[in-house]
Amino acid sequence: MQYTLEEIYLLVGKEDKTAGLTFNRDSEAYLNYGSFITVVFLYTQGEREEMDEMVQTEPFSHHGRIKAKYLGIELPGEKVEQLLSEGINSEDIAELLYPKFPITNTFHSKEIRTIRKVDIPVRMLPKGRDLDWMYGFNKKLVTEGVGLSPKERNFYLAGKYYYEAENLSDDEKQEIFDENGHLNESVEWEYLRMKTVREDINEEEKQRLAELYENKSRNSIQLLDHYLKQAGSSLKKLAQNNIEKATELLVKIRQFKERRLTVTGQNPIYLDIDSYLHIYMRHVEEYKVNEHFEHKDNFQWNEGDVFVVMKHVIEQIDEDYQEFRKSNPEQRYSKYGSQSVYFEGDYYTFHIEPNGRISTFHKNRKEHEKAKEK
Repeated sequence: MQYTLEEIYLLVGKEDKTAGLTFNRDSEAYLNYGSFITVVFLYTQGEREEMDEMVQTEPFSHHGRIKAKYLGIELPGEKVEQLLSEGINSEDIAELLYPKFPITNTFHSKEIRTIRKVDIPVRMLPKGRDLDWMYGFNKKLVTEGVGLSPKERNFYLAGKYYYEAENLSDDEKQEIFDENGHLNESVEWEYLRMKTVREDINEEEKQRLAELYENKSRNSIQLLDHYLKQAGSSLKKLAQNNIEKATELLVKIRQFKERRLTVTGQNPIYLDIDSYLHIYMRHVEEYKVNEHFEHKDNFQWNEGDVFVVMKHVIEQIDEDYQEFRKSNPEQRYSKYGSQSVYFEGDYYTFHIEPNGRISTFHKNRKEHEKAKEK
């Protein structure tokens, strides 16, 4: 039996089912990968939409290559990469095994989704003693060469200044102090917050921390106002027309914390407040204040799940990003078009600046969604 591209798509590809492949003896795939392998077939957004059209016409007649992700452990790395880059000829497949129970791929769904998360309760230690292990963990990451986000770096420097100032290197001192010997504000903020939690702060330092808080709050509000103006509004207009929404957005920016999406690697990828407002106000329904960005695609996830989804997407390209950054330290890293990254039924476009900051991240619009809008 020879499987067509259409049959493979309908049997396993459309719903991202795991497929067990037995190859025809002496075929190219047999010689490359052995008699049997387990894979998930991969499609770009364009290929998936093309297949949706092809399966409308019978009898099925198309043959060709389909890229695949290997799910076993026996093949060497170069063969795994070959499956990803070159794929498998459909005519080489003698038998295709797959689960018969129903699986629904959300590529064709417009429903809001939720992602499964595990919440782990944490008990805080008194008098800020958690800072001991938090600083120790960041110190371990630095020692191992793991790249930190700017906020994490500032926390690490503040921690070293607090716990072991005598061990500061000359380079670390240059990061911590300005030319006048004063703490740089970003490090000072972390340092004074650390002293507050440890109940080790004097009145003068409390006043300084209040000043820094006001500065940070003012900058955040100005940034929010900037993005509201891009959306055809402003903080003043929004407060006049919808005080609840204005208050909600102000609370969100004050609660926002910069986050790193990479786990290891020398070059961090992170989301700061600028990225957060740029992405969420364009592509998260709960953040939209009018119809100015109506043409922008919304994430099909609950607001609280968006960051987790971004993290899963970034995990898929982290290894490639680390290699790219070695030889392209000053270039933006991008995935779009046929290189868009697939996760849970959607394809994502994003850009990462040379410093690791995500500047753009959104779901691609699909052809069947465009058709419904016409």
